[in-house]
Amino acid sequence: MGCCTSKYSRLSETISLTDRILPLISPDTTKIRDLTTSERSQLDSLFNEFDESGKGFVDFDDLRAGLTTFGKHPSSHALHRIVKQTHLSSAPPNSICKKGFMLAICSRRSLLWEFLYTEYDTEKDLEDELKKAKGGGKWRFGV
Repeated sequence: MGCCTSKYSRLSETISLTDRILPLISPDTTKIRDLTTSERSQLDSLFNEFDESGKGFVDFDDLRAGLTTFGKHPSSHALHRIVKQTHLSSAPPNSICKKGFMLAICSRRSLLWEFLYTEYDTEKDLEDELKKAKGGGKWRFGV
């Protein structure tokens, strides 16, 4: 099953963030042009799981919602890094087009791939962000 095997993935034509079913891409595939028809179809489905509104691109809100549905806890910093890594000039500012999304998965070197195919999570970073947003996590009287 190659490098993309995790407790989250199974061989299936149906892709689902809710059920944690991800595309299985051959470990030899590192470029979009090398994808099989089935792999391309599965990556299209994965992209559509993130782009539920059908805009043709994934923005911060889509990315956060998709990763959260998948059971991950993306911090704002992590989301910005993912978009920065995967943004192509053909996509609207601060968003990911389908090609950039597919490249991120095929390359296996992106933070998006880490979130989806490994145990990587930024739950602690997210908790720290929430504490800062609420005044450092300290009780403040008279506010």
